[in-house]
Amino acid sequence: MASARDGPAVVQRGAAYDRSSAARAALTSAASVPLAAPTAPPLDAPVDFAALVDRTIAKPGRYLGNELGVQPRDWDAAWAKAGVRWALTYPEIYEVGSSNTGHIILYSILNSLPGQICDRSYLPGPDLAERLRQRDQPLFAVESRRPLPAFDILGFSLSYELGATNILAMLELAQIPIRATDRGDRPLTDPASPPLIFAGGPTATSNPEPFAAFFDFVVLGDGEEVLPEIGLVVAEAKAAGLSRRALLIDLAQVPGVYVPSLYGPGADGVTLVPLVPGIPARVLRRTATPMPHYAMGLVPHIETVHDRLTVEIRRGCTRGCRFCQPGMLTRPARDVEPEAVIEAIETGMERTGYSDFSLLSLSCSDYLALPAVGVELRNRLADKNVSLTLPSQRVDRFDSNIAHILGGTRRAGLTFAPEAGTQRLRDIVNKGLTDAELLRGIRTAMENGYRKIKLYFMIGLPGETDADVLGIADTCRGLQQQCRDLGRLELNLTISNFTPKPHTPFQWHSVSTAEFARRQQLLRDALRPLRGIKTNTTDVRLSAMEDFVGRGDRRLAPVIEAAWRAGAGLDAWFEAAERTYSAWTGAIEAAGLGGRYRELELGEWSAAEGMDPADLEAFCRQPLPWDHIDSGVDKAWLADDLQRALAAAVVPDCSFDGCSSCGVCGPELGHNVVVPPPPIPLQSPQRAPASERLQRLRFRFSKTGSLVLLSHLDLVRLMERALRRSGLPVSFTGGFHPLPRVQFGLALPLGAEAEGEWMDVELARPLTAEAARAALQEQLPEGFQLQTVAEVPVAGLSLSQEIVASHWLLVLQPSEGRVVPLEAWRDAAAALLGAASWIWEDTDKKGRPRQRDCRPFLQQLQLNPTDPPGQMELHVQALVDPTGRSLRPEQLQQWFAEQLQVPLDLVRLRRCSLQLASAESLPNQPC
Repeated sequence: MASARDGPAVVQRGAAYDRSSAARAALTSAASVPLAAPTAPPLDAPVDFAALVDRTIAKPGRYLGNELGVQPRDWDAAWAKAGVRWALTYPEIYEVGSSNTGHIILYSILNSLPGQICDRSYLPGPDLAERLRQRDQPLFAVESRRPLPAFDILGFSLSYELGATNILAMLELAQIPIRATDRGDRPLTDPASPPLIFAGGPTATSNPEPFAAFFDFVVLGDGEEVLPEIGLVVAEAKAAGLSRRALLIDLAQVPGVYVPSLYGPGADGVTLVPLVPGIPARVLRRTATPMPHYAMGLVPHIETVHDRLTVEIRRGCTRGCRFCQPGMLTRPARDVEPEAVIEAIETGMERTGYSDFSLLSLSCSDYLALPAVGVELRNRLADKNVSLTLPSQRVDRFDSNIAHILGGTRRAGLTFAPEAGTQRLRDIVNKGLTDAELLRGIRTAMENGYRKIKLYFMIGLPGETDADVLGIADTCRGLQQQCRDLGRLELNLTISNFTPKPHTPFQWHSVSTAEFARRQQLLRDALRPLRGIKTNTTDVRLSAMEDFVGRGDRRLAPVIEAAWRAGAGLDAWFEAAERTYSAWTGAIEAAGLGGRYRELELGEWSAAEGMDPADLEAFCRQPLPWDHIDSGVDKAWLADDLQRALAAAVVPDCSFDGCSSCGVCGPELGHNVVVPPPPIPLQSPQRAPASERLQRLRFRFSKTGSLVLLSHLDLVRLMERALRRSGLPVSFTGGFHPLPRVQFGLALPLGAEAEGEWMDVELARPLTAEAARAALQEQLPEGFQLQTVAEVPVAGLSLSQEIVASHWLLVLQPSEGRVVPLEAWRDAAAALLGAASWIWEDTDKKGRPRQRDCRPFLQQLQLNPTDPPGQMELHVQALVDPTGRSLRPEQLQQWFAEQLQVPLDLVRLRRCSLQLASAESLPNQPC
């Protein structure tokens, strides 16, 4: 993987992009020349998925598009019928993108609209990306498997300043010009016209200018209402035969849509002004009411970053923390009705089969209905073995009611964010938290059984001194000492570096990389004597990059592109941070912005503090690259709040106190919607899940089709959720983490079909075997077929102890087009069968070398030539010992390759059956 970021990778990327441009040019010229016969599949034909994604690709389940909740459809018919075809493309790997609640909500909304369809795509892993380049195949959407250039609109979520390199990687893999100016002005109905490329998300809303060159338009703010409006405009434009530019002019008049190409520098050289009459001088972001119903859209079959049901309970935050950009960009605050939250969670848990759910908000504790909603949900789900988690909470609102609703049968971690180590600095940033409130919240957590707590702090905040940095260590020491009577308190600290963000009172601040490094070391030294504390810090170089890009202007487009071409991207951040940093700094120097970057990197610490009020006021009136983006918060109010920060003056939360006059509330963006707290229900006692073992059912099943690309752990997770949805009275284990009593036979290798597998499920209440099979089968995806079911003794041998043999089918093929005569195959088989031992060398779990003789496991080996010639089909019957050891397909593949002296590819793999000692009379499944 590391080699993909070497120097040659830059050439490969450029070459791939050149091929894309050449292909696009060829399509352009071919559009006017009649062809005698088609020489290539249609541009919107599905890719050859089986040739691209197989068992050799890491985690191939990422690309299947077969999650629970995907709407079954005839894609050919839906494609032909749809007026607008969307692809929401999340520029992270699938495990991250499919966990993003906003991504799934917008996908679900668009698919509910008549005349529109929406598919999804994610950043592929390095192995699939390289395969796409090698085969000159564009990146595709996961459900329809159509190439991304065939869609009308591609939407990217831009939630991180340095994430734009991933977007460029996806555009290049999709064979779409990365700059908007290179996409031409063809009619929208022209097959050679590239899709419309847009961005949304917090970073795009905050300051789209560094990324403006890459997008046709940008959606500012919430997308739930504006995306359907965009779809209507695009549908009308396609019907009218409009060109790309004509459509963009129409889109620029949709509230919340910013079209960068229609704006240019004004007289001051910084402020952007309209270049076309009739479009707004300032583009106002959109707001929308949260829609919990759409949160239960998809359930991935593979493990994701947030493997749970997530429901939004409150959008927006009015706490007014002066460093917090989301708090400024999401105003006003809008509570979701408690009944809607309860219904969404209760229904969602039934539909999805998740064992965990999370309530989502920037500040969950400010949702006054949280205790009542949480207790009601705990009461209703008391016997369902589910757990509730919350993101970082307000420690001053943490009480016994919230402590009661957290966790469940499995207690999750607890996170608070004091942000600063002293009261003075917390007042400067308007955190609204006292030392007494922090201590009270921590003690409440410990009284409710928590002993490990995570705390978030920042260094580099405006007005910070060394005493404030040391105050973090003093705060941690004080908390441990003052909670000693309750037990040992362990703290996990995350220390991040403050970076100024647009649309906040601190957007005029200046930070220093060298000062960050000094203060990090100062804090490390102060924390070193303390016990029970773990600390994570942020790379100071990344903080400087985030600041440089986040507060930049259009001059940064060549920097972002050059950094991407030099290797910056997702697959480099965690594995090669040094090389990625070099890519960015090299790109900055090449663009002639090195001086500006170094000035920012070495910037005067808290320069605003040294100005008198008049100079500071004039300084804050200077134009900024994002002034044409109307967040709703007045720039003058931000400047006034900076003055209040310098005076350490606290502004109350306008959701619960008087209006702060920030400028947001009004007819365009709405007003704060705060739901009064309903009465808290009486707490019902929590009940452990049923653990009685009254019946054991043994299922024989097959796993075929796309499910072969799911790993064994994915299969176990899929089955556990299916059992939850089925409502079967499954018996659970006891202990801290109860698990359903489900046992599979031998784990299947990734990519293996299965025709005769076994699974045992224990129930706490007896049912007829067929009724249980029917209820469970209804919840299983296509390709997972329950063939038979029978009741077996609860106290009998475990399933693993019953397995005595396995029957495999392997299809092997010489690599790189080589040919092996039939006689050579037969000689190789004869040599193996005649060998006294088959020694397999590997390492144990501790990495120690070991040798094993696998020859005694073989019962039968048979060769069958296949059609087409060149492949060889092997039928293998192998014993399985009580520990599960047996012959493995990759061992036979290697031993035959050694005998033939030719590398072999495993073309097909199927386990036809597992033989049980108690079911020896059952025939083997045919292969």
